[in-house]
Amino acid sequence: MRRLGAIAAIAVALLFSWGSLRAQSAADAAAKKKFIEDLKETAYAGDVAAQVKLGIIYLTGDGVPRDDAEAAKWLRKAADKDNPMAERFLAEMYFKGRGVPADNEQAARLLQMAADQGDAQSEYNLAVLYTQGQGVARNAKQAALWMRKAAEQNLPAAQHGIGMFLENGDGVPPDPVEAANWYRKAVNQNYVPAMNSLALLLATSYDRTVKNPEEAVAMATKAVATSSNPDYLDTLAAAYFANGDTGKAVETEQKALARKPDNEDYQKALQKYLGAAHGSR
Repeated sequence: MRRLGAIAAIAVALLFSWGSLRAQSAADAAAKKKFIEDLKETAYAGDVAAQVKLGIIYLTGDGVPRDDAEAAKWLRKAADKDNPMAERFLAEMYFKGRGVPADNEQAARLLQMAADQGDAQSEYNLAVLYTQGQGVARNAKQAALWMRKAAEQNLPAAQHGIGMFLENGDGVPPDPVEAANWYRKAVNQNYVPAMNSLALLLATSYDRTVKNPEEAVAMATKAVATSSNPDYLDTLAAAYFANGDTGKAVETEQKALARKPDNEDYQKALQKYLGAAHGSR
């Protein structure tokens, strides 16, 4: 499978900063302290949304000393009431062993509960678990099923993910046309990894309705301008080569190798381009 490991390399569940909560907090410390005191009162009264916010405050240390055990306590209260956000954050804590014993199976169970309620990020995270076999048995079909559910909720990482499944035929029949369509949805949200994947598909696809080396160069150039990832330079080199510009392919692959000198794939690609350049003379 071409670069499907990119999905498995993605962090399973990110601890997102609680941006809306910070925006609600007043700028000065006194007002923030009062806000948190009021939030605690509401949380103790059983308000689920307040319990989630309070748990994330302790998790991130926003206005209070970071306290994983206290965060887990409040998130568990909300999770016990089947709040999907609390289940997702608590799952993250079980994965990392923060405030609770590390337990991948318990984390997976919590993510499943949140995903079953339609939480897009949990659907995506669960798909990654099925890809990796963490906390659940590896299952490509289940991974693809949950990735598609998240993608259909317009989550760009999931749109990229289902595109990769479709391109590689992992858990679903291979379909480069549909893969390209999903990549484009993520690209339209400026998701850079999807730019790279789409560029490589356009450059290397055997499907004539998909292959478009000229567009591949443009898309890969955009990805390279947005990120220092040497894989994106490798893709741009492949796009140049597919578009008949062997000289730029060699030059660009050399740039990728300068950043990752030990990468065997880059080395093989460079030899391929150099061989083609010499053969054309």
